[in-house]
Amino acid sequence: MELHLPKSINKVYWALFPVILVFIGYHNIFNNWELPLYGLNELEDFGRLLFVLGISACESALVTIFLWWVIKSVKNISRKPNR
Repeated sequence: MELHLPKSINKVYWALFPVILVFIGYHNIFNNWELPLYGLNELEDFGRLLFVLGISACESALVTIFLWWVIKSVKNISRKPNR
């Protein structure tokens, strides 16, 4: 199953995604997973860091799509005339 997003999301997606990725990545690295406590001495530690960054990227993509959907819905509701 493929997910096809409309082309109108392109501009919004790439404007929001990096900002959201930085905030979610910071939160996951320092608060949720507490990676500074492990250090980066072994290859396993780098794997853990890459895993957390991958999870953060997926989470950021979902948050960005959700925000785009909310913004689009609010715009559609505001365009409709009140009856």
